[in-house]
Formats: sequence, C-alpha cells, structure tokens
Amino acid sequence: MIPINLHFKNFPATEALENYINKRFKSLEKFKDLVMHVDLHMAEERGQYVGTAVAKLKGKTVRVEARNKDPMSVVDEIKDILLREVKREKEKIKLERRRS
Repeated sequence: MIPINLHFKNFPATEALENYINKRFKSLEKFKDLVMHVDLHMAEERGQYVGTAVAKLKGKTVRVEARNKDPMSVVDEIKDILLREVKREKEKIKLERRRS
C-alpha cells in the first residue's frame, strides 16, 4: 500500500472523509512500483476547500492542486489529475527504455 499522509487545516478531519480519501487513492496501487508516497493537504478557505497533493515518484515530484465547494469533489479531482500525471510519467519511462 502506498503511504498517504493527510493534513487538514481550518476544518475537522472526519472519519468519513479519511475513508473516502483512502478508498479513492487505492487506484494508485497499480503504480506502486513508481509512486513512493503521497502528501495530501486539505484546507478550507473562504467557503471553498483547497486540496494539494504532492506525490514523490522515483526521480520526480508531482504537485497537483484543486479547489471546490465540496471536499469530496476536491479529492476526486486531485485523484484524477494525479493518476493522469503518474500514467504520463510511466509512459515516459517506457519510451526511454525502448530507445536504449
């Protein structure tokens, strides 16, 4: 399992939200050979929720940010963007291996 470090600011961390985050980020498990860990920062600012994820990959760090009025929508957006970025990095690695 990929370690996910959760940090919450200006709103309480509910067990339901933590379970939702862990459930959504399980889709990164198929890239466990590439992703080392993920730091997820959630904050409430002026009625909106802001989420920032920093994923440490082998040889690279990927930072993703999303904002929305619903914290679960923020988690979904972050997961989608992060998954896309990790897939892009995996494809780059495959292309480099083919060239050499």
